Amino acid sequence: MMDANVFALVPTHHYAGIKGNCLVVPRGHYENVLDMPDELGSDFFHATRRLAHAMQSAFGCEGISTRQHNGPAGNQDVWHYHLHVFPRYSNDGLYGGKKVPYAIEQRMALAASLRAALQ
Repeated sequence: MMDANVFALVPTHHYAGIKGNCLVVPRGHYENVLDMPDELGSDFFHATRRLAHAMQSAFGCEGISTRQHNGPAGNQDVWHYHLHVFPRYSNDGLYGGKKVPYAIEQRMALAASLRAALQ
């Protein structure tokens, strides 16, 4: 999913076996939310909302969670603003789950499912 200011992608890993998570990322470089211009807020909301609907359609998830980290004390470990969007299921253990890499084929299939749901 792309527009002039933001894009979304399936990252290289998932957590707790919950597949289909995505990142919404600005095209310009901003280190964290403290650096983001206000005007990008509506672009991020729009992209996140579209992605949430696509996840529900493609994966039949029961809910959606978003997560974003800022600064070392906020657990930021990538120094480019991005918003995590997760499909959620009852008792899925997301926040206690391990970070596991996707196989390339899995990642491509998930991205294809989301692209189709965004049409």
